[in-house]
Amino acid sequence: MRIGEVKYYFFRNVTLVTLAVLCAVVLLAALVSRDREWIMTHYRQMSVTDWFAYGYCLVVMLSYLCSDYKEDALWGEEGWHMGVVSQIMFVLLYFFFSRCFCHRDSASATVAGYGTAGSSIAVGEDKAVDSTSTEVGRWLGLWLLASAAVFLLGICNRYSVYPIVMEGQTETFISTLGNINWFCGYWSVTAPIGIMLYWCGRQGVTRVLAGAYSFLAMLSGVTQGSNSAYLVYLVMFPAVFILSLRDKKKLYRFLEVGMIFASACLGGRLLQELPGFTYNYWNERPGESRGITGILIDSDAAAVLLLLLIGCYLAVRLLDKGGYLWLERVKRLRDILIVAAVAGSLGIFWTFAGDGLISFRETGFVVESDGYLKVIPDDDWGNGRGATWNCGVNAYREMDLLHKVVGVGPDCFADHIYDIPKLAERMGDEFANLRLTNAHNEWLTILINTGALGLLCYVGIYVTAFVRFMKKAGKKPLLYACAMALLAYTVHNMVSFQQVLSTPYIFIVLGIGEGLARENGDITGEQQIE
Repeated sequence: MRIGEVKYYFFRNVTLVTLAVLCAVVLLAALVSRDREWIMTHYRQMSVTDWFAYGYCLVVMLSYLCSDYKEDALWGEEGWHMGVVSQIMFVLLYFFFSRCFCHRDSASATVAGYGTAGSSIAVGEDKAVDSTSTEVGRWLGLWLLASAAVFLLGICNRYSVYPIVMEGQTETFISTLGNINWFCGYWSVTAPIGIMLYWCGRQGVTRVLAGAYSFLAMLSGVTQGSNSAYLVYLVMFPAVFILSLRDKKKLYRFLEVGMIFASACLGGRLLQELPGFTYNYWNERPGESRGITGILIDSDAAAVLLLLLIGCYLAVRLLDKGGYLWLERVKRLRDILIVAAVAGSLGIFWTFAGDGLISFRETGFVVESDGYLKVIPDDDWGNGRGATWNCGVNAYREMDLLHKVVGVGPDCFADHIYDIPKLAERMGDEFANLRLTNAHNEWLTILINTGALGLLCYVGIYVTAFVRFMKKAGKKPLLYACAMALLAYTVHNMVSFQQVLSTPYIFIVLGIGEGLARENGDITGEQQIE
């Protein structure tokens, strides 16, 4: 029950010690080199993403100074701990990874699916990557190997198999990550990386391993229980489809990814047939599930989808073989397919939301309209998300001008909410002794905690990074994985929150992507670094 709290303390203690050691190494290196400019070499030229990250760090500190809840603002709300200390650690992780993780002097070695060190070898029938991508790919591989164990354990737990005994086990706690919302937050960062490595990797062992990982990650995403995973799918698949329209070979990869997804859903159905394996979340009857998960693992929908994708794959292959696949030359067709993909995703989302198939948290909490701003048409939208969003907007409306600009303090959402009598009364009526510590929307929570300035900087980090990564991904395909992780995390957290099992990882991904983008002195077209 306290796994989130314990993991935070582990993260804080290890990270602070490691960052302190790294700072000492940097300072020592500067002294040894006797170069007064050495320490600023890597920081003199800042990308637009760097400036937003730097600005966010300053706003967090300014918000703390202006906060009326300084103790909570410093360390964060109990159980969450997203205060000043954590926010600054996130930014430091970004800068250290962007400057120190991706380096130009990687040892010569054979690239596992991404080229050869010191040479130019095509990646995924695309362009070449260098030795830095080799080393980054290897470290990402280790990360994915660890996450595969997490996902595998989560799948076992969801089907009532517990290789590790869990004290006080309930259906909402799986794997080693605790609550399924926290599990899904971690999944939203990690799973897209492996899927994109399969999509952009060349033929070979790496792609086979990435395919196996993608199957495991997708099966975990479908079965784990939190419907916010389907928001990731609804955004990720159209995005990859749009990217795939640039190259027919990438289109093959997209169809293969779709077949892996359908196969994972079928795998979820077959697991229920094994002795001792019973799907145990949101059961109406033993062995049966409901919602989107029920459609995917309890019906023939996945089998039909798989057959359709196989048919499309064979058709595309035949068209290509006959010389009739003109996707790369017919721009209008690509535009039509892009519009269809976006419209289809929106249609599916609103259909599922309207039918109640997408649900996040059951609550009857209602915000009355007596003097409060109504921004969400239905407080029950998302099974309560509309209510928490209304609560957040009305809480922001109650702030004075200073705090609207700089916020009430990092992770001080609850302190502010419960200082407003009308909202506090409604919170007590709905949640009794439980506290609403965030709006279940990351950007809205940041708006209240760090104000308009904090939200501007935070959103700027993600938007500029995503755009820059996508522009440079043609030369460094690993940036596709970083960009998709950013997109998946952002979409997921529109109905979720910052927490220690996902937010540090996304800042690490940001740093890795920034490091790759800065390679060869390439910083948004500015003057090159020596």
